[in-house]
Amino acid sequence: MSTEPSRHSPAEIVVYTAAPWESAVVVLRITGPAEFAGFEVIKGNHGPQVSPELVSDADMVVIQRDFPRFWSDYKRVINEARFDNKPVLYDMDDLLVEIPDEHSHSGDYIGELLAMLYAILEADIVTASSLPLVDYLSELNPNTKLVNNYLNDQLWEIVEPKVSENDNQKVTIGYMGGQTHQADLDEVADTLLKLSEEYSDYVEYRFWGVQPPPELLNSPSTEWIKLNQEDYGEFARFFTQQDCDILIAPLKDNEFNRSKSSLKFLEYSALGVPGVYSKLPPYEAIVEHGVNGYLASSAQDWEKYLSQLIENPSLRFKLAVQAQQTVKDQWLLSQKYTEWSQVYHQALSGDGIQDLQSRKHDNLMRIISQAEDYQAGLENSLYEVGNQLNDIINSRSWQIIKSVQNLRMKIVPKGSALEQILFGRDQSL
Repeated sequence: MSTEPSRHSPAEIVVYTAAPWESAVVVLRITGPAEFAGFEVIKGNHGPQVSPELVSDADMVVIQRDFPRFWSDYKRVINEARFDNKPVLYDMDDLLVEIPDEHSHSGDYIGELLAMLYAILEADIVTASSLPLVDYLSELNPNTKLVNNYLNDQLWEIVEPKVSENDNQKVTIGYMGGQTHQADLDEVADTLLKLSEEYSDYVEYRFWGVQPPPELLNSPSTEWIKLNQEDYGEFARFFTQQDCDILIAPLKDNEFNRSKSSLKFLEYSALGVPGVYSKLPPYEAIVEHGVNGYLASSAQDWEKYLSQLIENPSLRFKLAVQAQQTVKDQWLLSQKYTEWSQVYHQALSGDGIQDLQSRKHDNLMRIISQAEDYQAGLENSLYEVGNQLNDIINSRSWQIIKSVQNLRMKIVPKGSALEQILFGRDQSL
């Protein structure tokens, strides 16, 4: 399905991101919706090569995810935006300030936590991809808005579900995800092994991206397709050409995963394949259990629902049809891009946005500000600083939204030796 984007607005946005421009996070959250909504995108940086002067050419500034890791350049962008009176929007699609230890990239963001917190507070509007993420970030910035991830139907071809012609043919169970999902896949490894033994030669597995458990990987019935595809458009074209009967989407139960979007349901459904999903907020928000998919909350659930789909081709077809209809009715970007344009126009107009000075986060804003010099040194001494920040994080609960007013004392107690080490001077709030 292809829909020509609307061109009703000539507004220009300058975007600063740490991710490649063709990557999923940029295409899903920035360039795809902007194209539909009629916004012109100015690329403010290419990796660490940052052009703050481009702020003056745009109507609005968009900061994405961990771009503030380039701390000195980020501050130059913000200062330019404030000088030119340009609104600043910060976009977050993962709860990176609560990334779990078992996540393969958990160490990558230690040095960026304070910078991202500062960016959240500094923004005029924050956009987030799920309600739990909105709830979390709203405690830091009350101008946080929900803007969902949708299936970009200019990139994704919707493949009609297939009816199995032979009940005795092999059933392929698949999983698609990057290496960051290793801990999630491990959640169902035992169940997959059990089903492999129970159904013997009748079931085969196919994994795209993440490496399957060794016991499955060594099986002749398992295919592992390594993916190193940074171009989201090319990935969409590749994945819609794949063949599978059942897809799974396990998630380990933690705050990080609870804040994710339901994107995998959209992509699986575009392939015309039914799925079993973890019974967590990302999928509870879109999956109607037994109608357009299954929700599993235990090993017994995973075994039960996968077995039902393995044994019943007509059930697979029924769920796939309903899942795809859900996407067509409610989750196509060509139908929902107005969510983005409304938020962008709100940022441009300032309508309904609380003034920065009226926020009830003064103490937190000051402690984050105190870390400017400290954060500036992260790029040159990440290892040493990472250890220091790790000590800080481990010394407190890191539940920012539960105790915003006390965060100053939790991060760096007033008058402590740690305060002298970090800032080298007396800091008073």
